[in-house]
Amino acid sequence: MQRADVRRIVITQFYESLAASGVEVTAIPQAQMQAIVGALADGLIAALAALEEEEARLATAAPRAAASTSAAAATETLLWSGKPYLSIGIRYEVTSQRLRVIRGLIGRDLEEIELVQVRDIDASQNVGERMLNIGDVRIISNDPTRSEIVLSNIHDPLGVREIIRKAVMAEKQRLGFHYQEEM
Repeated sequence: MQRADVRRIVITQFYESLAASGVEVTAIPQAQMQAIVGALADGLIAALAALEEEEARLATAAPRAAASTSAAAATETLLWSGKPYLSIGIRYEVTSQRLRVIRGLIGRDLEEIELVQVRDIDASQNVGERMLNIGDVRIISNDPTRSEIVLSNIHDPLGVREIIRKAVMAEKQRLGFHYQEEM
């Protein structure tokens, strides 16, 4: 999504929320009000861009740190990293060995599923999400403590689903897991 599209959405949502609340702003001239709302949208976009840059920096630093901890971790590579559309404090990562959900801005909460435990992967988009190319990816695992993880409102959910599917197949093949259908 382009910067202009995000700006338009923020401005539209601001005026819709203001109208829904029933508050009338008459003390500020219309031109100044538009400038204020535009500045608010620009500030929000700048904050989101800075957050994305920080997350990208952390995502590239994490594999290097993991590689230095042990020889086994050296084979683990970051395949995809993303975050929910217009959200702060949640990041998703898919490596060659596991799927991570990292939550929190100040504190951190880490949720992981080993790829060999993934049983099924689904992607879903409603009509509005298809227009923005965002959606949800649901991962069902054999792990009893985390039987399901949903990557919500991510960009290109079908592409991410395919990345996860290929990574699961590669990891199972690397570890010697074989598919056997029972009848």
